[in-house]
Amino acid sequence: MAQPQPTRPATGRAPFLDLLRSRAAVRRYTDEPVDDALVEELLGVMPAAPTAANKQAWGFVAVQDPYTLRCLRAFAPGIIGRPPLVVAACFDRDRAVREGSGPQEVGLLCVAMAVQNLLLAAHATGLGGCPVSSFSGTAVRRLLALPHHLEPVFLVPVGHPADPVRPSPRRDRDEVIRHDTWAPPAENTPGPHR
Repeated sequence: MAQPQPTRPATGRAPFLDLLRSRAAVRRYTDEPVDDALVEELLGVMPAAPTAANKQAWGFVAVQDPYTLRCLRAFAPGIIGRPPLVVAACFDRDRAVREGSGPQEVGLLCVAMAVQNLLLAAHATGLGGCPVSSFSGTAVRRLLALPHHLEPVFLVPVGHPADPVRPSPRRDRDEVIRHDTWAPPAENTPGPHR
């Protein structure tokens, strides 16, 4: 296993935080292909995602072949547009078991975090994508010749956005974030009686 080189935290906090806030699901794509060198860069960020107990119980298949892309779309109603790239993100059952027992949900969460890395990297490079979980697992397994231990979890279409990227409305921050406890501080509540 390749040992990662020590890195320093990236500088430019504001641009990175803006990138996180401006990412949005992209479902329609132009006909422009994604450059092979860029595809390799995007694929390289997925294994850098957090992973429970460093199990890395995942596997990824990058699909660019036009015929295979058409077949995937036929069995994945969640892929709406015609992306030039689809990444199949899979859970590796054998590696999860071999590296120690743990709930499958943890492995699936790790796959989801790797997909988030891919989506953020795509957005940072002017591309867009959207994770898709509505597909025939049996068909995807056959089309991509997946071994028995790789379970497809997400198909992630990626491409050049056909429309301007606009984040969808989000719940108000005060509705979903609290500090220290969920209950909001009570106003004018008398303290304990002595």
